[in-house]
Amino acid sequence: MEDQTKKSSVPVERAFDEFDAELNLDPVERLRAVTFHNELTARLMSDEIISGSFLQGSFARKTMLSPLRDIDKIFLLHSRYDNWFTDDGGAIAAAELVESALRRHYPDAKFDRTRHALQLDLGEDTFSFDVVPAFEVVGDTTDVMIMDLEQASWKRSNTRELIRVVADRNRTCEGAFVHQVRFVKHWKRLVLGERLPGLHVESIAFACIEEPLGHAEAVSRIFACAAELLGSGSGYYDPTGAERLSDKLADVDREAARQAFVAAAALSSGALALDESGQEHQAVAAWREIFGDLFGVGDSKGVDYLRGLGAGAAVAGAKSSAPGAATTRAWAP
Repeated sequence: MEDQTKKSSVPVERAFDEFDAELNLDPVERLRAVTFHNELTARLMSDEIISGSFLQGSFARKTMLSPLRDIDKIFLLHSRYDNWFTDDGGAIAAAELVESALRRHYPDAKFDRTRHALQLDLGEDTFSFDVVPAFEVVGDTTDVMIMDLEQASWKRSNTRELIRVVADRNRTCEGAFVHQVRFVKHWKRLVLGERLPGLHVESIAFACIEEPLGHAEAVSRIFACAAELLGSGSGYYDPTGAERLSDKLADVDREAARQAFVAAAALSSGALALDESGQEHQAVAAWREIFGDLFGVGDSKGVDYLRGLGAGAAVAGAKSSAPGAATTRAWAP
């Protein structure tokens, strides 16, 4: 994989900065979500159902895309329920207790259950919470044991470690990493939908980016590196290294993702070449071909140039390969 070292031109850098602003969560919505998160915790602590809570998922890792919708939250059960950790029906009892309390406090909300979470939906125009009952793991660890309704038991999760290592990588990359993850997640949303879960995108980016890079260079590297990692025999782990996430993909989804990344790598390589040759506005247009209307408006000649290389057709094929894909949800191992 060729290492790109050229600094992007001002128009391309500005376009990425403006794109980044478009993907940011609305600050008012973020404040509403945090306020509700704190209220939710306070109410169940007052009920002596939980001893505390913390956010997890992309919201906690700062890689969530706008609009703010689904938020993951760990509920640490009060010590009075410690016996449920060893009881055969403890996980189900915890689900029923927490859901009953949530229904009492939020009677107008919609509720559902998944394998690990109680889903509290406040309505389409606001946000929803995936509430995960859990116990702290005793010992020198930050792990928790989360509810597993499918097995009627508890499953170990290193979700705090996942948050920590992503934050560490972001600091190493001088604050750029989480923004670059969001760029690729937006592209994934357009091209692959839910065929490739968001944590897989973060894990691929984590494997590919270990140093401070400009946005254009970093994104191009992620596209090319992802195409390799999704190839046969390669694969990738979650950022903590605990689980080989690539093994969880169905073969058809993995191949669709690989082809899409190959096409995006070709387009991004052409965009970098345009910028390096001084065709700055054509380069912006070429990046817009990848990221869609939220990216900066540029000269369409850049798009025509890349289509002449055949990359545009490859992306069109990748986009049409994904409909009907099953949704999967990656939980921290």
